[in-house]
Amino acid sequence: MDFGVEDVQAALLCTSSNTSPDKKIEAIRYLEEFQKSTQAWNICHQVLSQLNFPNLELQFFAAQTLRNKVTYDLLQLEGSLEQLKISILNLLILHNQRLVITQLSIALARLSIQYLEWKNPIFEIIQFLNPHPVKLLDFLKILPEETLSMGSTPLTDDEFNSRTHELIDMIAEDVLKFLATCVDELNDQQNTGSGVTLEQVIRCLTSWSFEFPIDQLLLIQPLISLVFKALTQGATDPDVFDAAVECLCVILRESRDTFNEQLVLALYEQLMTMQLNLLPSLLNSAVGTVDNEDEVDNMEGITRLFVEAGEAWCVFISKSPQVYKPMVNVLLMLTCKNADLDVVSYTFPFWFNLKQNLVLPRYHKSREEYIPLFVGLVNGIISHLHYPQDSFESKEMEDKFKEFRYHMGDVLKDCAAVVGTFNALAQPLSKMKDAINDNKEWQFLEAPLFSLRTMAQEISLGENKQLPQILQIICNLPEHPKIRYAATLVLGRYTEWTANHPENLSMQLQYIFDGFNHGANDPRIMTASSHALMYFCSDCSELLSDHLDQLFNFYFNVEDIVDIESQFELCQGLSAVLDKQPPEIVSLQFQKLLQDNFSKLMEIIPKYKMDTTSYSNAVADKIDLVYAMFEELKPRYEYHQQIQEPLVPQIEFIWSFLQDLLLGIDALSDGVIIERATKLFRRIFERFHLFCEPILSSVAEFLVQGYMTTGLGSYLWCSGSIIVVFGDGESLPVPSRLREAVWQFALSQTNIFVTNFAKINKNLLDDEHESIMDFFSMISDLLMFYPREFILSDSLLVSIVEVALTSVIRLKNYDAYILILRCLDDIVSWGFRTPPISTIAIEVVPHEWRQKILDKVVISHGTELLTALFAGLLTNFHANSHADAVSCIVKCFRLAAEANNNDSAVCVQWINEVTMQLGLVTIKEKDNLTQAVVNGLRQKDYRKVREGIKAFIDWYMRKNLHPRFS
Repeated sequence: MDFGVEDVQAALLCTSSNTSPDKKIEAIRYLEEFQKSTQAWNICHQVLSQLNFPNLELQFFAAQTLRNKVTYDLLQLEGSLEQLKISILNLLILHNQRLVITQLSIALARLSIQYLEWKNPIFEIIQFLNPHPVKLLDFLKILPEETLSMGSTPLTDDEFNSRTHELIDMIAEDVLKFLATCVDELNDQQNTGSGVTLEQVIRCLTSWSFEFPIDQLLLIQPLISLVFKALTQGATDPDVFDAAVECLCVILRESRDTFNEQLVLALYEQLMTMQLNLLPSLLNSAVGTVDNEDEVDNMEGITRLFVEAGEAWCVFISKSPQVYKPMVNVLLMLTCKNADLDVVSYTFPFWFNLKQNLVLPRYHKSREEYIPLFVGLVNGIISHLHYPQDSFESKEMEDKFKEFRYHMGDVLKDCAAVVGTFNALAQPLSKMKDAINDNKEWQFLEAPLFSLRTMAQEISLGENKQLPQILQIICNLPEHPKIRYAATLVLGRYTEWTANHPENLSMQLQYIFDGFNHGANDPRIMTASSHALMYFCSDCSELLSDHLDQLFNFYFNVEDIVDIESQFELCQGLSAVLDKQPPEIVSLQFQKLLQDNFSKLMEIIPKYKMDTTSYSNAVADKIDLVYAMFEELKPRYEYHQQIQEPLVPQIEFIWSFLQDLLLGIDALSDGVIIERATKLFRRIFERFHLFCEPILSSVAEFLVQGYMTTGLGSYLWCSGSIIVVFGDGESLPVPSRLREAVWQFALSQTNIFVTNFAKINKNLLDDEHESIMDFFSMISDLLMFYPREFILSDSLLVSIVEVALTSVIRLKNYDAYILILRCLDDIVSWGFRTPPISTIAIEVVPHEWRQKILDKVVISHGTELLTALFAGLLTNFHANSHADAVSCIVKCFRLAAEANNNDSAVCVQWINEVTMQLGLVTIKEKDNLTQAVVNGLRQKDYRKVREGIKAFIDWYMRKNLHPRFS
């Protein structure tokens, strides 16, 4: 493709015009190709060399392209880098547009890093730019930023670290001296004209602050004084103020590693003085919310600074409250007196970190000193929790406020841990009493109620003075939907406490039962009431065990008026009470609940037969309620006691009923219903394990026939539970005949899947991701509980690996391909001496097993396996899955090398084949990867192997796949 200035300019214009999306995409594609081409070097130089070029956008694009070319395409100019260096330096002198200068400075910095033959590059650059201090400062600001990560270079770790030392460490002190001279010039009233600004010096200092020990940096008094002086200009020059805040934040952050408390104290004094100058009304008790215009403008910056200091000096603050308490008080005021909740949230990590220290025994004396401040924080946060008197400006604002309240709730929980139960409860109790006595709006009751809910976890279960008062008040609050909702949620949080104080149970239950009447037209109240009742049943199940019939009757009365989610939670709660019933009556009681549910289910069936699509979810929901009923149910006896489990008849009844139902209404292919039914069967098998033997054969046959007939993955997912229960011979006394029968059952399911998989259009695999995921979930269970049979079955092992490799790079669904990656990793892991699972039976993996993994997986499928994983890393794998893919690659390299007397020749061959198939890999990039792998394997430093692979992947993606045009 040929490129010209006019064509590039036209494409650039198209991207910002009102033309059609297709034309814009075509223009962007053209510009992408241009940026990767060799012609781009000359065209960019042509554009940038003409200052009178009318189009600034084109000049910026040319500078940006030059930056990208230097980053990724230096090999295109091999042997001509000296000319490139001179060209960029000259262009820097030529231009005065800040956007262009920034891009050229980045290009020059990256060239100085990659152009290893360029000796003493920074000295040369400084000498060249010295007559132009503004441009020199811009470059010096950018240089250390470019050396923070090797991601923008193709260098190896060793090359990058060595080059960074040469570029940064050797000139760092000279840079500080240069900045100090800039300060002198700024202070010189007679100085007219280098063009250097205070903001520019400070931002350059910020970049270089990372390169020095904090003790050394703070010795440069002119620079530190300059930063604090700049902060005082906040009202007159916001840009300078912001730059100073950013710089001081970096300095404070770096001070966290110092042991020199005198240094910290010096900074502390300067911070406190600055606060008095910039926010004089902050500590004035007569001032509520800070609303002075100048002070409000400074609040965000000052908050950032104090939070950075607080987090950096948290240990000093915890050890010495007599010194640092004033600073913590400033942070308290910054939290409580700011109306901007976004800025308030900056302080939350500090309060968490301080809490983490103060709850430690070694800081118990300091904790007493800080308790009054944390009590003040509780009251301040409760004030922030108030809903506005008027409605929100938009739904977005309301959602943002609600989300923020949950973050404030976390702070309240931290406060409760510090101040203790009495102080934590006293604040909301006092506010509730005041609100009731003064007949205040609902917001003044709802906020303390919310605080009680968030602090519940930190409240002592032995408390018996304030909580009874609080609960008495709650259960007699004036009726208002917001108050009813908040109060109900509070009761649901204190159910563990109620279990220890049963005298308070009846009153709370009555309030919740009333909620179902008051909330008949408010779904939120109905949901909250169901949620709370679930917790009462769960935590107070012993107390409620004699009242199961009343609970059943209540459930039967409300089940038709609450939504399915509430029914589900109520059934979960009833399950806990049901589990406390004596063995002789639990079966009969459970049958009542089942009969009610199944009778309701049968009422839906005629409608389902008439309109399967509309009523499929209704049938599935009723089945799901049975799943909820098993939430807390568990066997009464250990299996080896051979005593009749009282719930076995109900399990057989459930299976018989649902089997007849599903077959009778021809629902085997209804994905929604089968998903819920198999989820229920899976839970029953996992909870009641060998007690399910009476239904095992029938269920297994149902699963085989169901999957063979429909291909729905749910049948495979449920099959996994049978494999887990009857393959686990260590935890349970599984008869060998049963274990063998389940293995044959698993083989049957696997063979059916492999046969079906061969018929699927591989380009449409993502449409089948759920069944593929269910299959590999079953395979993972099979490998864990039948490792010998799995590994020694050649056809099975090879089939699974081939299905995995075909699927993993074609699936877009994260859950599906991550499951396959982990399954592959598990298979490969059996090639090592140490088993990848914890088991008493296998201390060392038998040689025969390891050889099978090596022969049938690693050697036979090595190139295919690595190509698939590398391709996935570069295309469809999400970043969260990269660790799993790289782990599998490294294990393959290790096994191949170890099997060949630690000779990495096979690995080198794989790398050659993989990079050839990937394409667009330079010789140096391939050599860097090979070197990292070979050296890491030889030194048994597998971290180095992982990092080499990650560096190759990251660089390949940035260079070849990520868009360069932005």
